[in-house]
Amino acid sequence: MPRAKTPSFITEIPLIVTSQDEAELSSRFQAGRQLYNALLNESMVRMNLVRHSDAFKSAQNFPKGKARNEAFSDARGAYRYSEYDIQAYATVVANQSKWIAQKIDSNTQQTLAKRAFTASEKVLFGRAKKVRFKVPNRFNSMEGKTNKQGIRWVENQLVWGKLKLNAIIDPANLVIEHGLSCRIKYVRIIKRRFTDYVAGLCSSFVKAFRFKSRKIL
Repeated sequence: MPRAKTPSFITEIPLIVTSQDEAELSSRFQAGRQLYNALLNESMVRMNLVRHSDAFKSAQNFPKGKARNEAFSDARGAYRYSEYDIQAYATVVANQSKWIAQKIDSNTQQTLAKRAFTASEKVLFGRAKKVRFKVPNRFNSMEGKTNKQGIRWVENQLVWGKLKLNAIIDPANLVIEHGLSCRIKYVRIIKRRFTDYVAGLCSSFVKAFRFKSRKIL
């Protein structure tokens, strides 16, 4: 039985990044971008094979219902076009590169695969006309699947393998205080401009949040 979804919100917290940290992050973002583009390209290849297949065209003529869904599923399965298959392909690409596998952990590889697959699926469903491959200044975020492995938030630090980044936490900021008090589902690292990075904490709403306005004299 799938886990019930809970309402979520994002809390962004600035990170302290040294020049050494910046060099490592730059390398990881470059590896992530190359992997994402490879996964997006493979997703589009498989999507186009599905879209132009006789099985997919035949499925479009079915009335809505179980038989139609099964026909579409069979058409996609024939070309291994699913989120799971693209995640498996991500492992192959990363391991072949070795450098990518060293820089991007398996959980982050899977979230990049999901991101690429979802982008291609929007084209398949007619919700987008095309996908966008990422140039260096357009690839600005990566995230983990949970807060247990990969990119994590541990004791007010963003932890990603051996990389540990301290955060700038304003104790008077009630929004950040609330975000840190809630259960963290997963963590996203976001690159703003130049060398500015923030941690995006996706948390569950677990209690009501109220704050009083402060009068400025």
